[in-house]
Amino acid sequence: MLNADALKQLSQLKTDIRSSKEFAEGRVRGSNGKFGFVELEDGREAFLPPNEMERVFPGDRVRVSLTEEKKGKLSAELDTLIESQLDYLVGQYVQRGQGHFIQPSQNGLSRWIFLPPKARGKAQPGEFIACKINRHPFKDGRAQAKVETVIGKPDIPGIEHAYVVAQFKLPEQFGQPAEAQAQEISAQLAEVISERQDLSELGFATIDAESTRDMDDALAVTTRNEGWTLHIAIADPSSVIETGSPLDKEAFERAHSQYLPGETLPMLPRNLCENLFSLVPGELRPALVVHIDINTDGSLGESRYEFAAIRSQHKLSYIQVSQFIEGDESAVPEEQKQSLHNLAAVFEARSAYRANHSLAMEDRPDYEIHLDDKRKIARIEKQERNIAQRMVEEAMLATNISIGGKLAELQQGCFSVHLGFREERMGEVRSLLKELLPEHAEQDLGELPHYLALVKYLESHGDAQMQNLLSVLKRMLRPGQLDNKAGAHLGLGLEAYATATSPIRKYNDLHNHRVLRAAQQDGPAAALSDEQIEALQDSLTRGRQANRALEQWLYAQFMQDKVGQAFSGKVTLVNGAGLGVRLDEFGIDGFVRLNGDKKNLPNFDGKHLTLTYNEQSYQLEQTISVKVSSVDVDKRRISLELLPETSANEMAIEN
Repeated sequence: MLNADALKQLSQLKTDIRSSKEFAEGRVRGSNGKFGFVELEDGREAFLPPNEMERVFPGDRVRVSLTEEKKGKLSAELDTLIESQLDYLVGQYVQRGQGHFIQPSQNGLSRWIFLPPKARGKAQPGEFIACKINRHPFKDGRAQAKVETVIGKPDIPGIEHAYVVAQFKLPEQFGQPAEAQAQEISAQLAEVISERQDLSELGFATIDAESTRDMDDALAVTTRNEGWTLHIAIADPSSVIETGSPLDKEAFERAHSQYLPGETLPMLPRNLCENLFSLVPGELRPALVVHIDINTDGSLGESRYEFAAIRSQHKLSYIQVSQFIEGDESAVPEEQKQSLHNLAAVFEARSAYRANHSLAMEDRPDYEIHLDDKRKIARIEKQERNIAQRMVEEAMLATNISIGGKLAELQQGCFSVHLGFREERMGEVRSLLKELLPEHAEQDLGELPHYLALVKYLESHGDAQMQNLLSVLKRMLRPGQLDNKAGAHLGLGLEAYATATSPIRKYNDLHNHRVLRAAQQDGPAAALSDEQIEALQDSLTRGRQANRALEQWLYAQFMQDKVGQAFSGKVTLVNGAGLGVRLDEFGIDGFVRLNGDKKNLPNFDGKHLTLTYNEQSYQLEQTISVKVSSVDVDKRRISLELLPETSANEMAIEN
């Protein structure tokens, strides 16, 4: 046994060692293996070995001591758990011998979590389950979970949908207070409509996909001496859904209608968004009507708005309108023909104007997923966007630009902003520009005129080098985001932008209607706080992640019987391991791994995002030929192989 002096010396030694170490705080990031990393607050990254990773979850905030390893790399040892946000997991119930676990689908969490006997409920091995974490592993590496919900067996129809809904906590059912409020709205709408001016004589019609039921905008276009007036009638739920009401709270929680393959989770109860608020032809509905003067050169003139009532004349489909514009006079009713001709003229003028003064979005094809009776993919139809879709999109852009300007003047609303390049990537951006376009390198690319000039220059030069530079720079952009303050939308090349054309599908649009109503009544609207904006943004991000997760699962199943088949695809990702490729026929992503042979490794240029392999060079947006080599449904991975063009053509003929 150590005496008091020895214990004191040992304690002092530990204190000295501890004081000589470097400590830092950061967040844990998992990997596909048993190890992980800590992303430190100062931007550095430290390796977290498997024995340490066992004690934390991805996303945990921790304090660590740092050790410098070979080549200056850092290794971390856990000191303190500061915060853990992971309290919920979705995965599969697995049993190994006497051990019962959940195998989670959490990104970066590759280990199983123990389910104690009293925590298993009625769940059975093999089922998909949702669990709550009831014991964090920081103390001894032994995490525990408790079953909250049994999602179902892997072979039941639609299990993929149910799993993803549970995984991302997407709200499905409306609460009783919201349903009760929805029941009262019919009578309220009748009273609202009776007090409003009827603008139906303008000749509105909706233009949507044939299957659309939540029709939130209708169009009419009239001529004037200097051009046209675009009239947009937008569904008006703000007239009866008050801020803070049960329906408002549930709409805020959802943030938007979630469109999953074969399923819609609406922001408002279906009887509202598909009936009472929807601009159903022949039915008088309350609407926000925006009138925008458009000049013959495509520039926007004066605009005004009013809360009125309209009766849509017809529900037109994109196919009908496209057929009419392409010359089939019988495709649409007589009373809509002049308005549609006017809309086509507005489209031409606005498209030309925006091409010169702002930025156009890439015109990519859509892919329509058709499910069978087991809710698996039966087929995928590639659909090039037709003239009617582009016409309607141009009208919606004009509306949202106009509304964005009005809200910016009011200094209120929920804006869509795009601030350009990520701050942490500006060094790379300037390095690339100094090499190829030095005259742009020193400009403030966060300012709209300078960013616009750069992109316009790159778009106008069709050589491969400039096009690759444009593709590389786009990978360094921030995502668009919501903000309660007006700001530039660099992605569209606009000073201000705010959406208001989908208030029965998007909460930020509903909020903007309230701001416009308050301004018309000379009263202030309740502003969205920074916390509310962040919550809306988180809900939108979670919705996109859910949709992507479901699609990847269904895609992997769909591609299982296509192993060995050849496809044409476009390079969407370039890194040291290989190429990400999107198949042209289906819009499905796969990966070509090229670093498996240590004797024949690819040469990766991380600055220009190019990769050379077997004397062939590859870059973003390049079209290449690939073969499906394998599919891992459990990991949602589709593996591809490169093919020479001649082999791909021969294989396509055989298939």
